[in-house]
Amino acid sequence: MICGANSDLFGRRWFLIMGNVLMLAGYIMGGVAKNATTEIAAFAIIGFGAGNAQLAAFALPELLPNKWRHISVTIADLGTWLAVVVGPIAARYAIRHGDAWRWLFYAPAIGAALSVVALYFLYYPPAHPRGLGFKRALKELDYGGAMLFILSATLILVGIVYTIILPSNSPTVIGLLVSGFATLIAFGLYEHFAPLKQPLTPTHIFTADYGREFTFPFIVGFVVTMFYYMTNIVYPTQIAVFFTTEASPLSETLILSLPSNLGLVAGEIFLMLFGTRIGHWKWALTASVFIMVLFGALLGLGNPERKGMMMGFVFLSQVGFGWAQMMSITFIQMGVPQVELGISGGLAGVSRFAGGAIAISVYSTILANVQGSWATKLVPAAAEAAGLPSSSVPALLAALPLGSAALQQVPGISMDIIVAAGAAFQESYVHGLRTTALSSLAFGIVAIIACALCNDIGPKMNDKIEVFLENDKFAGQNTYH
Repeated sequence: MICGANSDLFGRRWFLIMGNVLMLAGYIMGGVAKNATTEIAAFAIIGFGAGNAQLAAFALPELLPNKWRHISVTIADLGTWLAVVVGPIAARYAIRHGDAWRWLFYAPAIGAALSVVALYFLYYPPAHPRGLGFKRALKELDYGGAMLFILSATLILVGIVYTIILPSNSPTVIGLLVSGFATLIAFGLYEHFAPLKQPLTPTHIFTADYGREFTFPFIVGFVVTMFYYMTNIVYPTQIAVFFTTEASPLSETLILSLPSNLGLVAGEIFLMLFGTRIGHWKWALTASVFIMVLFGALLGLGNPERKGMMMGFVFLSQVGFGWAQMMSITFIQMGVPQVELGISGGLAGVSRFAGGAIAISVYSTILANVQGSWATKLVPAAAEAAGLPSSSVPALLAALPLGSAALQQVPGISMDIIVAAGAAFQESYVHGLRTTALSSLAFGIVAIIACALCNDIGPKMNDKIEVFLENDKFAGQNTYH
């Protein structure tokens, strides 16, 4: 968010170049890493670089006519197609072949290197989009807001991560989340009341037309990302627990993973091909969110006998997601004066990544708690009825998630007991995954209401080009340089 907003002051060029340089360094570090500490450091560098590289999601659209905004946002996100379709397949094969996994870092490093070269020689946007000189912009930076946001985001996200590994009433979790949200409130008050010349989050963009211009699209973008992570918790768990076993060939697992990933790509392609023809942007967004929510929640019907149904539902939900995600970003971008496009673009990134972080915590916690509760009810009864001594139940519960080798070590175990306990264990996941999928309805309904409250962006989807490159023959048409 910080770099996105300040790219309105200093231009996009060096933020994008710096982001790709950092990703290049991080990918190389990750590829040559010999221990987990180096890997963690690599991901931190990659993450900060990626946050800057994501500025392409609005750096590209501003160079094209506004009527193509949804298409240009999708083009800027094309790399995710390779990541979500090819990435999982490459990863599953790579981890079986020695150090081949390192190419999961080296391959994107090559891409980042090519991006650095292309950006350096070809990409020359206006250096000062708001018309401020470098010294003045540096003087007017929102340093206090940046510090408060970094502190609040760090505390909140660390607290959210800890909810997965510690009880929710742990002093560590409570302390992190309370202090984080208190700091976030302080950040909001600071941005509103402090006499800032270049605030990171100007109040007027949130209050414009009672939030219909920007705030409600922001909420939609936040929840849409949450649904993506819900799907990627529920459906892969169904694959692992319901539809495959240790003996299943790798090819079967890969085929089962395709509907979700191909659905996302299909949704974005449909938006590019038919978005303009359909028009009615507000209601098209609402319809895509409705499809995503409906079929995402229907994943709660999953059980071991409904493989085809789940493949169909996850595909349709992800088609809705692919369309809704790109359109929500378009709405967010069009919800501010275009001299503040960096601010809206940075906040669009915040909505995607913060929504994802919260979703992982919420849905993982729901699944773990509900499945664990049902497992303690169903598995012991089924195992004991099949002949397992009650003294071996704790060992059985510990061994079930670990596979057949661990189960063979449980005292008094037999094949009949394994079959009975396995069926009960699957049933516990039926309950856990159903509750997880249905809980997404609460967020989905909020997103649908927010869609209905958005302003339609149709009048803004015109032939106007906001920015011309300074090395372009139309550079003279820029109102700032």
